[in-house]
Amino acid sequence: MTAARQHWKPLVICPNTAMASRIRSALAEQGLEDVSFVQQYPGAGVIGGFAAQHGCNICFLDISSDPDRSLLLIPEAARSLQVVALNPRKDADIILYCLRLGACEFLSEPTGEEIRNLLDRLGRNLEPAAAPKPSLAICVMPGKPGSGASTLATYLAIELKRCAASKVLLVDTDAGSGSVSFLLKLKPAFHLADAVRDWNRMDDDLWTRLAVQSHGLDVLPAPDDAGIRVEMQPRAAVELLAFWRQHYEAIVVDVAGTHTAGEEFAPLADEVLLVTSNDLAALHSTRRAREWLEKNSVDPSHLKLLVSRYAPAAGLRRDEVEAALKAQPYAVLPHDFDAVQAALLEGKPVAPGSPFGRAVHSLAERLLGKQQSAAKRSSFFGLLGARR
Repeated sequence: MTAARQHWKPLVICPNTAMASRIRSALAEQGLEDVSFVQQYPGAGVIGGFAAQHGCNICFLDISSDPDRSLLLIPEAARSLQVVALNPRKDADIILYCLRLGACEFLSEPTGEEIRNLLDRLGRNLEPAAAPKPSLAICVMPGKPGSGASTLATYLAIELKRCAASKVLLVDTDAGSGSVSFLLKLKPAFHLADAVRDWNRMDDDLWTRLAVQSHGLDVLPAPDDAGIRVEMQPRAAVELLAFWRQHYEAIVVDVAGTHTAGEEFAPLADEVLLVTSNDLAALHSTRRAREWLEKNSVDPSHLKLLVSRYAPAAGLRRDEVEAALKAQPYAVLPHDFDAVQAALLEGKPVAPGSPFGRAVHSLAERLLGKQQSAAKRSSFFGLLGARR
């Protein structure tokens, strides 16, 4: 076995017993016997933690047993592993689709020779360690409608642009309110429903026609007509987000809440910001939304609670908020009606020197990893705590 192959620690996700047996034999031929096998497709958010626990750096993923479930796992696995898609069929469309989702190789016949060639090829061209993420994808969603999530998503995208000085995309999936267009005073010719309709033929030329520019951002608004229904399928969300990751350093998706069209993006995001105000009804709904997301789609380590419009005189105090949520908020943003109202009337970003503007800027820096100890530097911030 070559030195390059000695560095690989495989994870094999393969419900097909016969295929799993062939892969085991092929890997053993190459001297790779310390292999982690998973015989069923894991839930969302599990692969990264499992791979870290077992020291895995390459994933062989069977996409033939259940394509609808397995294809959704490729982007998640590709965040921390080299992904090799396994399928006995040499279908050019499927191969291209897997590569676009983040797979680095496609294997139809897992023989010892094919495994050897594949590992040697990866060893020459790629580092076994995880490649850096091409972008940061953030979902912002309310625990209860009216909590200020769309306002935060819009101004957070603008601050990410200021902090990152690169390309940022803002996506509005809330066809019911279309808050992003309202906040930025946009009258777009195209919208999210157009992108969802054409997800399987998305390319640079089409995307250039769909996205609009505002305050240095690219924006994909929700339909201007509330009667237009957006039918978001999991594969459409996966494909669109994979395409956006190739073009943007940061992506902010404004999601209306659980059980809505944009929810399909939440399991795929690097961070999910669940926004609440500090009134008791909102906190109750947010706690339920958090539990639902953790049980059904979102890795708890990616889920962060934010308190927006915080005004102790008009709701629960900080300690009472933590008790109601059973967690310490990741961030608390002050109620700053005058600054937000002025920005809304003018269709401009919130003033950077305002209390809300400073808080959103600090949040953007923290999400980008530019604040090492945000909890010490600002009284509005605290690390997300474990449930008590």
